[in-house]
Amino acid sequence: MRLLEFLADLATDTELMSAFRTDPQAALRARGLSETDQLLLLSGDPIALRSAVAAQAASQRQWIERSPGPPSMEMFPKPTPEPGPMPEEFPAPPRPMPEEFPPPKPTEPGPMPEEFPTPEVFPGPGQSLTFPSQTMMEMFGPAEPDAPNEPQEPDDGPEASAAHDAAGSHEAESMHYEPIDLERDLAQDAVLTGLTLDRAVENGPSGVWSGKGLTVVGMGMRAGLHMTIETRLAIEKSARVLYLVADAVSEACIRKLNPAAEALGHLYQVGKPRIEIYETIIARILGELETHGDVCVAFYGHPGVLTYPAWESIRRARATGKRARMLPAISTEDSLFADLGIDIGRDGLQSFEATRFLYYRYNFDPCAGLLLWQVSVLGENEWNPPHTGVRPRLEVLAEYLERYYAPEHEVYLYHAPEFPTSRALVERVRLRDLPRAEFVSISTLYVPPAGKPERNEENIRALARATMRK
Repeated sequence: MRLLEFLADLATDTELMSAFRTDPQAALRARGLSETDQLLLLSGDPIALRSAVAAQAASQRQWIERSPGPPSMEMFPKPTPEPGPMPEEFPAPPRPMPEEFPPPKPTEPGPMPEEFPTPEVFPGPGQSLTFPSQTMMEMFGPAEPDAPNEPQEPDDGPEASAAHDAAGSHEAESMHYEPIDLERDLAQDAVLTGLTLDRAVENGPSGVWSGKGLTVVGMGMRAGLHMTIETRLAIEKSARVLYLVADAVSEACIRKLNPAAEALGHLYQVGKPRIEIYETIIARILGELETHGDVCVAFYGHPGVLTYPAWESIRRARATGKRARMLPAISTEDSLFADLGIDIGRDGLQSFEATRFLYYRYNFDPCAGLLLWQVSVLGENEWNPPHTGVRPRLEVLAEYLERYYAPEHEVYLYHAPEFPTSRALVERVRLRDLPRAEFVSISTLYVPPAGKPERNEENIRALARATMRK
């Protein structure tokens, strides 16, 4: 078997994935790979693997070009070859006619609101989506953005915002500004420390495929459908599975894959500082890792987006010499790109946690898109649903944004689809009306660009000169 075919099978064949995770050496031998290819695969060396795969792919293309007809099955040998493939099994791809691929129409860099909405999904200015048979409360229940197994804003993680006014006042002048945001700074340390320890921990055979250590995964935004194959494998095969998810469908998917999985949602306590809740979650994760040695923890959304317990668990596990890795998942941002039609290659994107955006003087550019996470818990530090006091604090955010955007500038409150058959919730409002928006309790805020960026003629000329030198 050739290396290229094995890698394709490993990405699609769940039985092979399971065998490789359990005993990578045995799985490679069973597939008949050469000793050189076995060593290459076990090393996980990205440069060597890329070179080997590229060489095989180039050799394959040359064979196709020299062949008089369509490719045959001999190009893709199997452990037990099947006799006589028919040519029609691999028809040559039809050559497209020029009219099938019209040249793209030039687009202006400046975003216009009408580029985003479609009548069925997007309401008009100052309007919201309506549901004739169900109210918002009936569909989602009370807004609980941090509560597991209940709908919440797609913040992709149980991350806390910065400290709020101890007296509970919502006036802008009474907000208490902390010079250090403990949770965020710890999360930053977790990322940096994780990067320095990663190579030493993950250099063993089979790398991230190994069943040893801690594996942190995400369920994505749309329950079940957004799980990657490797996430499914980790949940199904790990000795111990813990989860902290936002809806009952995700929970059901996890328990279907691993009936012994246990929830972490009961560790949340009303009125308790979130950092204390997170420390309790981290201690539980590390305790299970110490006992079982092979633990998978599933979070909703992307596990690395605004998920302090995930990063800190990985950091602390690596600090003790244990394997720890994170598998990526589909985040709110990914869904937002698709549902709002945002092309960051044209408009750019700036992304901030909403409370930090107000607490620090970021030099952001109104001519690029602005994404603000966790607006529904703006300025909060304790887990205290249903977070009804956020609207006065949103007035502070709206007033600040109006320094850079017109009060009539349209913004979007976005909630990614949660279930396999649901669609996104999108509310378009004027910036001045943001504190009174309907879906603010479960949404992420996207502010489209205002105007066009100034051309940098100096850089344009420099690039032109560099091109001529080439």
